[in-house]
Amino acid sequence: MEGVYAGVALGDWAMKGYIYRCAPISADQLRKLIEQQVGLPCWHFSGASLWRQPTLSAIQKLGHKFDVDVNDDFGHAFSNKAEVRWKRIDLDTYDVLILSEQNLSIEGAYSLAGDWEVREHQQRRLIQSGKRERIVYYTYHAPSGIAQFTRYIEVVP
Repeated sequence: MEGVYAGVALGDWAMKGYIYRCAPISADQLRKLIEQQVGLPCWHFSGASLWRQPTLSAIQKLGHKFDVDVNDDFGHAFSNKAEVRWKRIDLDTYDVLILSEQNLSIEGAYSLAGDWEVREHQQRRLIQSGKRERIVYYTYHAPSGIAQFTRYIEVVP
């Protein structure tokens, strides 16, 4: 089926999306959530501006072992299965969103209600600087049709 926005056919596939929030959770709970919901292989990056020296890490692929640095101020871990994005609340706790195209049951999480429409952009990729690989993404649209979130899926050549 084709997506339509403001009466214009976008040529992108649309599906239902689900968004969940967990807050506050610990670093150990965050790591476990990433392992359970994102799985391997996955990609991740993180950055800092408040709690550590300002940085933004390059996207890294994890294929065999979970080694996600959750000590920065924010981060994303993503795969075809789901994306977990976090923001540090203080030195020991995090606020987390989980975006997925599957209806999930996550202990301690609540759903951000709404009919989230997800558009898969088959021919488009996010371009990174430095001639690095492109990122496959979906766009989560609120019931009003407004794009609210970009969900990262995978990194491709």
